[in-house]
Amino acid sequence: MAEQQRLTGLLWLAKWFFLLTLFVLIVDLFCVFVLWSPNGARQLEYVFQQEVALLELQPAQEAFLVDVTQAFYEHVFVATGIDGTLRQSAKPGTDTPETVHDFANTLWPALETAMIGLKLFALRIGVLILTLPFLALVTAVAMADGFVGWYLRRTGGERESGFIYHRAKRSLAWSFLLLWIVYLIPPVPMDPRYLLPPFLVASGIATRLHVAFFKKYL
Repeated sequence: MAEQQRLTGLLWLAKWFFLLTLFVLIVDLFCVFVLWSPNGARQLEYVFQQEVALLELQPAQEAFLVDVTQAFYEHVFVATGIDGTLRQSAKPGTDTPETVHDFANTLWPALETAMIGLKLFALRIGVLILTLPFLALVTAVAMADGFVGWYLRRTGGERESGFIYHRAKRSLAWSFLLLWIVYLIPPVPMDPRYLLPPFLVASGIATRLHVAFFKKYL
C-alpha cells in the first residue's frame, strides 16, 4: 500500500511537471511569435544570456547548471530524435523530399524557440535545486522555533487554533505554487537573489505557524 501511494505521488508530480513544462513552452512561443515577432528567438536567447550573467555563479555552480540544462535538452530533443531529424531535413542538398524539406524549414523557428525556452526553464530548475540547502535550513529553524512555541502553548494551557494551523498549511503550499508561477514561467530576465529570499521568508513563517499550532486531533 505504501509503495503504491509513493508511486501514485511520483506519477502525480511527473504529470504536473510535464504540464508546467508544456505551458512554459507555450508562453515562450507566444512571446516569440506574437510579442517579439521582429526579433523572434533572438530575443529569447538574449533573455537566457542575460539571466546567466545575472547569476554570477561560482565554477562548481555553473558546471552543475550546465549539466542540468544539457540533460534537459538531450532527453527532450536528442534522445527523441527531434533535433537530428529536423536539422537533417532542413539542410539543402540532401535526399530529403521537397515537401519534408519545406515542412522542416517551416517548423524550425518553433523548434528553435522550444530549444532556447527549455534551456531557460532548465536553468531556473537548476537554480531552485541549488536553493534547496537554504530551504532546508530555513525549514529546520522554523520547525524548531515552532515546536518551542507549540510546547509553551500546550504547557501553558493556551487556546488551540485549528484555523491558524490550516491556513498556515495552505499558505505553505500556495507559496511553492506562486514561486513556480512567478519564477519559472515568464520569459524575462530575473535575478533569483532578489526573488527567492522573500519566498524563503514566507515559507519559514508558514512552517513555523504550521508546527506551532499543530493539534494532535484536528
